This record gives sequence, C-alpha cells and structure tokens, in this order.
Amino acid sequence: MGVKLLRRRLPPPPRLDVVLSEAVLRVAGGPATMAAQLRHLREVTALPHVSVRVLPLAVGLPDGAEAGSFTLLEFPFVSRAVPEVPVVYQESVTGALYLDRPAELAAFERAWASIGALALDPDQSRRLIGKIAEQVHGG
Repeated sequence: MGVKLLRRRLPPPPRLDVVLSEAVLRVAGGPATMAAQLRHLREVTALPHVSVRVLPLAVGLPDGAEAGSFTLLEFPFVSRAVPEVPVVYQESVTGALYLDRPAELAAFERAWASIGALALDPDQSRRLIGKIAEQVHGG
C-alpha cells in the first residue's frame, strides 16, 4: 500500500491494521537500508488510521500461523443496497487467491484474532521497532 494512499485527504484514507512478526524487523539486509525502513515504518504508525503491531518472537507461533501471510479486506458501506462482503487475499508464487466464502472468512478471522491477542499494542510495537532499528541496524 503506497504512502500517498495513506496520506491522502479525499476520499478519506483506508484504515490499515498490520501485525508483523518481530523476525521481519530483524531481516538481514544492509544496516542503513533496514534502519531507514524501520524509521519509515515508525513514521507511518503515527498516522491516526494506521496501526502496526509486532508479534514478539518470544510468544511462539499463534493458532492460525499456518495461514501464512494474508490480507483481510473489508469494504466501507457506501450507498449500495447490499454491502460488499469481506475478502481474504493471499499471494503465492503462482498467483493470488481471493476467498469470500463464510467458512473461509471465519477461519481467517479466527487466525487474525489469535495473532492479535498475542501481538504487542501499538505503542509497545513502536518502541520495539525503534529499539531494533538502533540495536540491530545502527539507526
């Protein structure tokens, strides 16, 4: 999701809730590049409609971890008689899946709830991101 989209005024920007594994914050890359990415991530978390939470390595794997990376898309109710149903989006090496059956949605909503229950709150996450940027990536 581009930063321009998150910073736009009209129409209002989308709500973005993210949970990242602490492991992705420690990925081996050039220290300057990683430090810059983590600083940028902390800046984006200051936006009122953005929540970035970190799932600490110490908590282990949450229930639903087998779901892998996924995006749960929920659409605002605008002026339609029937609202859009949520959709789960998953990328893979060979393409993408869009899942919208009630049982599929329920499984991913359970996975999201499990991950969210173990993740740090947004303020704790922001502090951890800064700490990792300083300790691991020199920035």
